[in-house]
This record gives sequence, structure tokens and C-alpha cells, in this order.
Amino acid sequence: MKKRFVLLAALALPAMLSAPAFAQQPPPRPGPNEYRGGPPPDRPPPPDMPPPAWHKGDRLPTEYRDRQYVIDDWRQYHLKPPPRGYHWVGAGGQYYLVRNSGWVVERVGP
Repeated sequence: MKKRFVLLAALALPAMLSAPAFAQQPPPRPGPNEYRGGPPPDRPPPPDMPPPAWHKGDRLPTEYRDRQYVIDDWRQYHLKPPPRGYHWVGAGGQYYLVRNSGWVVERVGP
């Protein structure tokens, strides 16, 4: 009987001692230079960026060559159908007719 108790205690003791190691730890607290959300309290938010303005012959920057700026449904925006080899790009409330091959602006506006 005593051997059984000692054996049971020997098996149960490590399991009881290791349980706190598997418990969920609290999340780490942010340090002084870590992002906490929102603008920093000691500085005002940055001013809004001005909308992009391109003219005929300008090449579109690479960040505006993404699908989120390409307008596939030009009728919804009351734009003329783009000629073959061109597509519409919308950025900053303005529409640009852009050549597919070199991303060069052909026309500004509708």
C-alpha cells in the first residue's frame, strides 16, 4: 500500500509542478518606443497628403500601377471607353487614361 502511494505521488508531483509552466502568460507591456495605436500624444497627426497630379506624357509611379487604382468598369464612372492598349486609372479623385505598355498618361479627366 505504501509503495503504491509513493509511486502515485512520484508520478503526480512532476505533473503538478509543470502545470504553471503551460499557463497562459500575460501579454507584454509596450515599451516607450512601441506603437500603442493612434497619434503620439506629444505630436499632432501629420497633414493629409495632397492628391497626385500628373499631366499628359507623365509616367505613372510604380505605387499607382496596382489593380486597386485600375478602373475596369469605366461606365460606372461615366468615362469614355478606353481605346485598345489603354486603361483608366483613378487616383485622388482624378481619372487618367494610361497606355498599357509604358504606363504613360495619355489624357487627364473624362
